[in-house]
Amino acid sequence: MQPTFQMFPATGQLRLTTQATSGLVPFLVDPTVNPWFLRVVAIGPNCAALRGRAPDIELRADTGLITAVTPAPETATIPDGNGNPVAKASWVRDDTDVFTVKLDILSLGVAHTWQLRLTNTDPQELGFVWTSAGDVVDATRPRLAMANSVEAKPVSGFAPDDVTVPVANIGPGPLTLTDPVGTKLGAGFVLKVRPDTVAPNACDTLVLGVAPIVGALAGPPQHATFVLACDDPVNAEKTLQLTRTEVGKTHADTKNLHKDHKDDKDEVDITKGPGPPEVVLTAASQAHFIGSELRPDLSESALRDEDPDPGEGEGQGR
Repeated sequence: MQPTFQMFPATGQLRLTTQATSGLVPFLVDPTVNPWFLRVVAIGPNCAALRGRAPDIELRADTGLITAVTPAPETATIPDGNGNPVAKASWVRDDTDVFTVKLDILSLGVAHTWQLRLTNTDPQELGFVWTSAGDVVDATRPRLAMANSVEAKPVSGFAPDDVTVPVANIGPGPLTLTDPVGTKLGAGFVLKVRPDTVAPNACDTLVLGVAPIVGALAGPPQHATFVLACDDPVNAEKTLQLTRTEVGKTHADTKNLHKDHKDDKDEVDITKGPGPPEVVLTAASQAHFIGSELRPDLSESALRDEDPDPGEGEGQGR
């Protein structure tokens, strides 16, 4: 078995209210690799680490006692189902609220089934994302959260406003974006501003320019799909669905004007359009905590009855 990277949940984040506990979530450990690492990020509100109470991080080997991991330099001994010690574990916390759990394996070459359980001990509701890997660098991965559907409605005779798309990094590693400024995204959108990196537990914005209406008549709606170039491995999380809908006089309007013998004033009113440009972001404006309508179905008990098959994590086998 080669060292394998996994991210949990498979998409999104696990939200836990105060004192809420997740289910026992299986993760893979290569018995030939020592030490093993978990990286757990406690996602704070308002695009910043809360720096509140540390969550309870508990581990279980086989059918052994569920054991709370202690902050370093202390270590907790993890027993198997027979009470034999199989590993020692501790965690350290950084200033972005990423908790790195180091698992020192005591019985190399002996395979065990491993599970993780989290409890939010802080009064504030928090989100959680975590990784598992045989190397601490490999366990340091980002997760992008943003409004995936963007719509702009340029109006005839007006310069369209730029669209601002909030982006958040809810993974335990820094997020790097590499699309060049000026990249055409499709459907009349262009990338005008982007951050180079977004730290864990932080937010930033993309700024998209929108093409104006060309000519006197509004064209048909335009649609495009663009996948951002970044180091989040999940395509669905970095994909923008773009829609540009022109608002103004159409061929049908012109035909109706002649048919109904409207006067010149009516034609001018229609040409003016309904007002200044409208831009719609069809998602929560705060990307750090995804709105309830966009969240995956991951309540406090969503992982409690997780299939014991450890292949639930994103990126298994990489």
